[in-house]
Amino acid sequence: MSAATTAAAVRSLPERALELLRRTGNPFRNYFARNPDDEVCALYHVPELFVREREQLLGVVDLYRYTPTTHSEVVPVLGSKGSGKTHLLHSIKHGTDGAWQLLVTPGTYQRDSDFLEYLLFQLIDTLLGGGKQKNARPLDYIGEQLVRNLLRDALVQLPTADRLDLFPAPGLGRWARRLGLGGSQAQERTQWLIDTLSRPCTVPFQPGGLLRACGEAGIDTAKVVELVCARIARGEKHDAAGLMRRHILEGFARAVLLHDESELAGFLTYGFAELDFHVRPTRQDLVLALFKSIMQVLQELSIPVVVAFDQLEDLLLARRSDDGHRTAESFFAGIVQSMHHLDGICFLIFAERGLWNRFVPSLDGYIQDRLNNPIHLPNHGTLKTLRLEAPPLDLVRAIVEARLRPALEKLPDAAELSPIFPFTEEQIALVARTEPTLRDMLQQFRHQFDRVAYSAEDDKPTRRRDEVETAESTPLVENRLKDIPDLPTEVKSVVVVESPVSGSAPSDSAGVDAVSESVVPTSPGDPIALSSSWDQEVRAARRRLEPEGALTGATRELQSGLGSFLQLCHEHGVKVGPWRLHHVVGEWSFGDHPTYGALSIAHWVCKDGQPWKVGIGLFLGRGPAKPRDLGTKLAALEIEPSVVDHLILLRPEDDLSLSGKSKSLWQEAERRGRHARVEPVSLDTFAALSALPRFVLSLTEALPEGQPLPNLADLLQEKCEKLLEQVCMPVQF
Repeated sequence: MSAATTAAAVRSLPERALELLRRTGNPFRNYFARNPDDEVCALYHVPELFVREREQLLGVVDLYRYTPTTHSEVVPVLGSKGSGKTHLLHSIKHGTDGAWQLLVTPGTYQRDSDFLEYLLFQLIDTLLGGGKQKNARPLDYIGEQLVRNLLRDALVQLPTADRLDLFPAPGLGRWARRLGLGGSQAQERTQWLIDTLSRPCTVPFQPGGLLRACGEAGIDTAKVVELVCARIARGEKHDAAGLMRRHILEGFARAVLLHDESELAGFLTYGFAELDFHVRPTRQDLVLALFKSIMQVLQELSIPVVVAFDQLEDLLLARRSDDGHRTAESFFAGIVQSMHHLDGICFLIFAERGLWNRFVPSLDGYIQDRLNNPIHLPNHGTLKTLRLEAPPLDLVRAIVEARLRPALEKLPDAAELSPIFPFTEEQIALVARTEPTLRDMLQQFRHQFDRVAYSAEDDKPTRRRDEVETAESTPLVENRLKDIPDLPTEVKSVVVVESPVSGSAPSDSAGVDAVSESVVPTSPGDPIALSSSWDQEVRAARRRLEPEGALTGATRELQSGLGSFLQLCHEHGVKVGPWRLHHVVGEWSFGDHPTYGALSIAHWVCKDGQPWKVGIGLFLGRGPAKPRDLGTKLAALEIEPSVVDHLILLRPEDDLSLSGKSKSLWQEAERRGRHARVEPVSLDTFAALSALPRFVLSLTEALPEGQPLPNLADLLQEKCEKLLEQVCMPVQF
């Protein structure tokens, strides 16, 4: 036996456990949830935490599942900052408790937009995006349920003679059918498929079950599409509402059966405004009509629609210069307006008690009455407001165990060790009694872990960094803190994370979207931490935008992100060469098209010259939507008095050419002396625009109470250098 093996064998269990914990890193470093989709929540979830509150919220959601047209209501979920509101929302959105629901979690609030319009496009973005809920993409889950029902009804209504045509007979089989032979097998296959489609989808849900069933029955996909579309045509009226439903249903059918999402995305963002109306509706009427059509489809499937506003204090007051009361009044009035126009929406508002008690009492009495209307919940009584309190000692202990378990269970003799090692029962009890919120407790455990785990390492000799990096047998996350020389004593809370080598499995302790940097300080304002957080949000946003129709569906959300980007550049003093921002209008709505009638306006100034009023918009329309999108944007140059001097349109880089009507519109604008240009944009850049609001929210949430955002000028200029050049005004005329 070697000397190293002998030394390892004589080390005590606590010593080996401490060394393992040091290698793994501080398990309390993630002490708050960045947003409702933060997958770190699932790593450390304790089901017993807020179990009663979760059951109550799921009970409210079930009211809309079993009675889909229940009046829209609001449930406030109040707690101090750091009480666990976002984690609770994550457990509802992604956890295994309860059935599936469409949960919309807006990452921005567009104060200057019509609230119904804002809410509609949040719903469309969630529906078409690549984000998952309970491990299922909304478009896949809803589409599968919908098309299964349509196909089942079509097969039931299909005459017996026509069922033979579903299964083409080869060779001599065609002659046998003409003689009336071979029909029983077709009937059996059809009945088997009807029975299969009548059963609920398997749990957990797996997309593609419908196509697999049709394949097993031997029905060609083209025939299935034909059957479903014929069923839709027979079942829908020919008025405006019926036409909207027909397009929506056919869009879902093509998405599920042909994996073509473009038709659904195109209709929800463009086609709904192009229907042949007898009387042209207003922009608000169009929005409401489409909203009601989508809600009706979901209600017929008994799929509840839940709109959850999280981190309300940061969502409403993202810009500290805003008038908080005016913003809050606009927000709550918009919710009440939506409740008046639409039934079947469950609004959940996760907010700090202080903000709720500061703003709500000052609102109009009618708004207060709707916000405070009690809900009668079976098995729970009357629910008016749900309050989150600090967890008791037994739950705090369970939370500590959940954080330590992934590392400690790697020890072969872990059962002999306390599940809360390296803490004592007295330390946990002291923190549970003295700290006001769950976040404060986790921060205390983070500091205590550093003191206990790393204090024994301070006096040991350190190795050179280059020796660590060239060690052949170093596995993922195996570098110790002692391997980093000359570390200041005041920066002991450090996470050491290494990227896995090619072909190696990810470490259990690395978490989700593990940071690629070698050393990540825990201070949220540190440049390395800012860069890491930015990259993580952009990766998540890119996944949401990757599906075919997601970019189109996110048009208004991306426009809002563009406005936030320009406002942040203005507030943090970002410059592009000699140009600087003098004034920004985050989002300006104009015209009669709800999707395309929006721009951000940036006033760029060069030295002492007059500012250029630059309208910057997204040009995402494709196919027949392309000229309508372009024409709507170019019309902004014609508005009097002049609002825009120059127009910049951000276009996906894979479709830059202008032809036909689009080319004619552009040439006509040039003849009229209008200044405009098209800039090619990559998916990564669109992801940055989508990620920015959530990045700012998570950064604000991580900062101590009252501390302003750090200056982000360097980060924006580093991460968005090309985008800044594209939205600036360096063109001379």
